[in-house]
Amino acid sequence: PSMRDTSIRLHYEQTEWCSGREEQVRFNAWKLGQTGYPLVDAGMRELYKTGWMTQSVRMVVASFLVEYLRVNWTKGADWFHYTLVDADSAINSMMWQNAGRSGIDQWNFVMSPVAASQDASGDYTRKWCPELSKLPKAVLHKPWEAPIPVLEAAGVILGTNYPLRIVSDLKAERSKSVEAVLKMRSSNQQSNSDRGYDMITLPDGKQTVVFTKKEFRIDRQGNVTKEAAATKKSSGRGRGKGKIKAKDKASQKKLL
Repeated sequence: PSMRDTSIRLHYEQTEWCSGREEQVRFNAWKLGQTGYPLVDAGMRELYKTGWMTQSVRMVVASFLVEYLRVNWTKGADWFHYTLVDADSAINSMMWQNAGRSGIDQWNFVMSPVAASQDASGDYTRKWCPELSKLPKAVLHKPWEAPIPVLEAAGVILGTNYPLRIVSDLKAERSKSVEAVLKMRSSNQQSNSDRGYDMITLPDGKQTVVFTKKEFRIDRQGNVTKEAAATKKSSGRGRGKGKIKAKDKASQKKLL
């Protein structure tokens, strides 16, 4: 009953998020489509204008808020519940719990805000971010990489008629997100299984293991498990490209 604003993995309430004025600046930019990341902004503008957005874009904007802006998932859940015409308290809350890592499941991927495989033609972004409509496809979803002559030809002035990026170092922000989870999990060993998985307490008082991403699995000393470390080293170059494994796609409809 409390999952709209309280982590199902209760110890995740101790996770450190971005806070204070910085949190407010980031959240306001996100909810009104002013982050400087065109695909994210397109989705959030569509949401505010129409009360809806397609499933794949919902996942992009949710992942961006949690993983890169480091804003508590509860704020995203509240905004979606307020703006979505198809808002359902249970579905919306569980989707955001999973995106925020604290639900029954954890998203086993991180959606890229720049790969933009969800908008291959660029038409979606051009519709909702018309100030960028004249940019060539190669830089449409990352206008900060466009040469000045290209920006000038398209009538784009970053920081004037289209916002500068709210965060510029995605890798660093993502690293802070991961470290915050690892720190929280390390201080809650009573909720850590022998294999490094999270454990939650069911309504009847029994404990059960729930899926935990490899990068969050730790041993009794708080160190990332050898299995997780090996996976991170071998697959790091493919993270964040916006691609999802086939086995994950089947579960997405249940979340969104």
